[in-house]
Amino acid sequence: MRILLNGFKAIVGLLLLTGIVVGQANNPWLSDTERIRLEKLRENGFEALYNLDYKTARTHFSEMVRLFPQHPAGSQYLASTLLLETLYKGRRLQASLYSSKSFYSGSDDKADPKVVKQFRALTRDAQRLAEARLKQNAKDTEALYFLGNVAAAKASFEEAVERRHFAALRDGSDAVAKHRQVVELDPNYVDAELTIGMYEYIVGSLPFPVKLMAGIFGAQGSKKRGIAKIERVAKLGKTSR
Repeated sequence: MRILLNGFKAIVGLLLLTGIVVGQANNPWLSDTERIRLEKLRENGFEALYNLDYKTARTHFSEMVRLFPQHPAGSQYLASTLLLETLYKGRRLQASLYSSKSFYSGSDDKADPKVVKQFRALTRDAQRLAEARLKQNAKDTEALYFLGNVAAAKASFEEAVERRHFAALRDGSDAVAKHRQVVELDPNYVDAELTIGMYEYIVGSLPFPVKLMAGIFGAQGSKKRGIAKIERVAKLGKTSR
């Protein structure tokens, strides 16, 4: 677990993978054959991300969008790839950066409007597909899971790229609420607990003045509780390990 919370994989885990883990199927959104193909593309894309090969990752996720246009995974993964690449180029793939007071002070850094526009278009597409599925079945756990993932990806982008801290807390809270719904509907859907654990850890790691302000807006977190949940997912989760 200590390895997870250090270096590049810590950023992927603590800020991003809440937005790019494939859901466990509850109702047949995809056929078994389609799901196997989607999973293979996901694995190949994730491997490319860990190797900082963003071009190859986009190739795999774009193919996912082409093959499964009714599913939000491809658009969501493309959004998270864009986020990772943006952080890499901005030298923000350091876990310690997000617990320092200087990160939350005023900054002249401006997000690239083109990147912002592209990211919002991708997350909007993923959200639309997940919501369309929920209109058919309001208790579809996979659709709820992906809807929570989209909110988590938006929170990561708002925090790490745009530095819109309270917007990030709002979307982060929304992601946690969606994934808590998933766990309530299906207690065995352990992967959904990753977002909850990450949110607990991140909020619990904020500098005290920032944490105090976050608390006023209802954001509460504990590093200890967060790590406990992350360890549970690492041990029992199906695709978030």
